[in-house]
Amino acid sequence: MKYDFDHEVPRFGTYSMKWDDDDFFKVITPNLRLDRETIRLNLADMDFRCAPPIARAMHRVADFENFGYTTANSAPEYTKSIIDWYRRRHQVEVRKEWIVHSNGAIDGVEQAIRAFSEPGDGVIICRPIYRNFTSVTDKTGRHVVNCQMINRGDGDYEMDWNAVEEACQQPENKAFILCSPQNPVGRVWTEEELKKIAGICRRGNVVLVSDEIHSDIIRRGVVHLPVIKAVEDTSNIILVSGANKTFNLMGLHCAYSIIPDENLRKQYQKNYEPPMPTPFAIAGMTAAYNECEDWLDQLNDYLDDTMADAVDQIHQKLPLAKAYLPQGSYVLWIDFSGYGYSTEILQELIYQRANVALQKGSSHDPDEGGQFMRMCVTCSKGKIREAIERIAAAFEEYEAGNRK
Repeated sequence: MKYDFDHEVPRFGTYSMKWDDDDFFKVITPNLRLDRETIRLNLADMDFRCAPPIARAMHRVADFENFGYTTANSAPEYTKSIIDWYRRRHQVEVRKEWIVHSNGAIDGVEQAIRAFSEPGDGVIICRPIYRNFTSVTDKTGRHVVNCQMINRGDGDYEMDWNAVEEACQQPENKAFILCSPQNPVGRVWTEEELKKIAGICRRGNVVLVSDEIHSDIIRRGVVHLPVIKAVEDTSNIILVSGANKTFNLMGLHCAYSIIPDENLRKQYQKNYEPPMPTPFAIAGMTAAYNECEDWLDQLNDYLDDTMADAVDQIHQKLPLAKAYLPQGSYVLWIDFSGYGYSTEILQELIYQRANVALQKGSSHDPDEGGQFMRMCVTCSKGKIREAIERIAAAFEEYEAGNRK
C-alpha cells in the first residue's frame, strides 16, 4: 500500500479531544478509566496520519503569515472542489448556489431544526441513532419523536414504516433527521427506502434532513446514494455532509449543507449567519477533495479488512457477543446481551478492568441500547485486536471468579 495505516500518530499533547480532554468524556460516562494505557475507541476520530496533500496545504497556509477574516466565497476553488467531488464520487450534479458552509454536520442539522420548526415542535428520529441528534433537538427546545427501528437480526435494521408514516402525519412534527449511513448500526439506505422516506415526509409537510457525513466510508461492493440523487422532488430535502469524517478533518470544521430547492434554501438561510471557515479549512478541504481520492480508497480498503477482522475476533473470543460488518461507517454496534450482565457490570468490565473506552449503547438508544456498545474502528488493526483481547480476558476473569 502507498499509505501506512498500521502506524498511528501519537496524539497526547496535540489539543485532541479524544486524547487530551478526559473531563469531557467523564461527564458523559463517569466510570471511564482513561489513562495512558486506555485504548480509546469511543470517538469517531481516526488516529491515522492525514493524507499528505492536506498536510502540504496546511504548511502553505501557515506560510501566509496572516490569518484575517476568510469566507467560503473568497475561494472559488473551495466550492468547486465540492461540486467536482459529487460529480466524480457520486455521479450527481451539485450547483454552487446550493452549498451553504457550516462548521460541522450537527451545525447544519441544528440550523435546519431552527429554520423549519418552533420550540415545542417534534423532530423525528429513528433509534438506534447518533446521540447528538437527540441532544441538538433538546438544545433547540424541540422534542424527540422516536420511531424505533426494527432489528431483524444479523445486523439488519429497517425502518418501522407504519411508525414513520404516523409520525409524519402529526402536524406538530416538522423535521425528520435521517442518518445516511445510519450511525451506529451501519445501514446504507437503498434507493427504494430513500424515495419512500422522502415521499412520506413530503406528504406530511415534514422537512427531511439527511446527515451523510459518513457517506464516503463504505464497504466494498456497497454504493451510497446521496438523497438528492435518489429523489427527483427535492423540495423538502436538505443534505448535510462534509470532509470532516472522510479525511478526519473535524478540527478544521469542513462541512456544508446542500439544498437544491431555492425556497427551502432561502428559509434555511433566513436569520442565519454561516460561520466563516478558517483559511486552514478552505485549503484542507480543497486539497482533500482534489488530491486525496487515492488515500481514501486505500483507507476504505484498510478499514474493510480491519473491521472484518474485528468481527471475526469478537466471534472467536467473545462468543456470546453479536457483531456484524456494517455496510457503511467505521463503527461496530456490538450486542453483549448474551452474557446476561447488568449494564453496570458490563461497563465495569470493559471500562475499568479491560481499560477499553467504548461508547455505551444507551447514548444512541436509551430504551433498547443498554446491552450494546459502539466501537469506533479508527486505529490500527493491531490495536483493535488488543482491545478485543482485553475485553475477552476481563470477561473470562469475571466468569472464573463467579465459578469459585
